[in-house]
Amino acid sequence: MDKIRDFIEEQFLIEFDDSFPEDSDLFKEGVMDSFGYVQLIRFLEQEFDIRFTEQEMTGDVLVSLVQIRETVARKVAARATG
Repeated sequence: MDKIRDFIEEQFLIEFDDSFPEDSDLFKEGVMDSFGYVQLIRFLEQEFDIRFTEQEMTGDVLVSLVQIRETVARKVAARATG
């Protein structure tokens, strides 16, 4: 899942570290806006061959790197078993 971290760090010019932990809310911290969010969703869907529902995209599910990783892992696992 390091591809996700790399994408976020490169796309939004941030670096996750002690002062900016992986559970930081990317919207509240001013790192990501709605345009960046769309780019992130596109990247995740293409990179991991998954799809997000409207509810997942609009409900605070994908606001931190931790939440994004957990959601992607769950979707990849569900696709593999489904």
